[in-house]
Amino acid sequence: MGRALITSASTRVAYCICKNLSRHGIQAVMADSDPLAMSFWSRHAAGRHVYASPFLDEARFVEDLLRIIDKEKIDVLIPVLEETYFVARHRAVLAPHVRIFMAQYTDLISLHDKRSLKNIAERLGVSMPLTVELEDAMTSGLPSDFHFPAVLKPKQGGGGWSVMEVHDMTALRGMTEQFDVLPERYLVQEKIEGPIAGVAMLYRDGALVAADSYWTVQTYPHPYGQPTVRVSRDFPDATAAMKTILDDLRWTGPCQADFLHDEVRGKSFLIDVNPRFWGSVGQSIARGIDFPYYYYKCAMGENDFSAPLNPPVVATRWLGGDMMRKAHAFLSGSSAARPDAVLAGFAAMDDFELLDPFPLAGWAACQAARKVRSLVGRGAHREALDGVWE
Repeated sequence: MGRALITSASTRVAYCICKNLSRHGIQAVMADSDPLAMSFWSRHAAGRHVYASPFLDEARFVEDLLRIIDKEKIDVLIPVLEETYFVARHRAVLAPHVRIFMAQYTDLISLHDKRSLKNIAERLGVSMPLTVELEDAMTSGLPSDFHFPAVLKPKQGGGGWSVMEVHDMTALRGMTEQFDVLPERYLVQEKIEGPIAGVAMLYRDGALVAADSYWTVQTYPHPYGQPTVRVSRDFPDATAAMKTILDDLRWTGPCQADFLHDEVRGKSFLIDVNPRFWGSVGQSIARGIDFPYYYYKCAMGENDFSAPLNPPVVATRWLGGDMMRKAHAFLSGSSAARPDAVLAGFAAMDDFELLDPFPLAGWAACQAARKVRSLVGRGAHREALDGVWE
């Protein structure tokens, strides 16, 4: 029986990976810098370990990983979120002790950084909304063919909390001053109206292993945050664009991208890439597209698996995030979010199952603890959201 070490155990992404591997007979050892991590509460976890936060002590984080790998006799290391970049950066130290299945650090950052991504997309003919460096917009103005509304977003990191919508140049200048935005770290991008298309892929040595796509129905925070409700949907234009990029880079490992699909023009525009595991991996797993399991098999050099040819159409929910979305909408009196009645039902939830109820309680405990720390001036380190990678 194989053994995998999964980081970011406090997230629903790691929890989904844990469940998927466990159901395939692979022991999932969970690790995180938070001792209350939700996956620590799961019956599917084969082990539980706390490591130093890589954003506070990078060297100790690597030492802790090596300690856990040795103690638990780990076969495959599965970094989940932004610690992926630390693992890639220290690959030479980690690789003699464990199998690592991912692209090189420079390739990861080339897709993570939106300025670099823009250059890659232009070179390959992949459509993006018209995008301008904030520094250039502030000094030279916007191009004559630039149209508002637009969004102000960081070149790296930030999540949905850091995306700000502006409706004219005056508002853009005001937003920059109000939030003390560093112009060199931000881009201004035309806003495209249409559904958010998610495209996820797994590659091995430049060859596609599995792919999936879905429509983001609800998000938290609304409208630029993480998907909380998703439904399967084909987006051929977006899928082809994603494949063009990853083929060109001869990609290895997981990758996910968000596109805005203009229904009128029937065209998808690339807005963001996550060159790692992504928040909605549970959507694909619910369809029978077992990305974590395929990842493990690829890392082990095994080929005795295949993705389903005609996976079912499913709808899935991130329950905790959707509860926060609904609470926020209720308290603010917002009616912007679509009603869930557009969906016939849910195949699964990322963070809850009847036979494993405690991880959701653990997640709630984590949220409460973070809120208390924030109130007493000891808020969590946010480099994972705000970090800049070179």
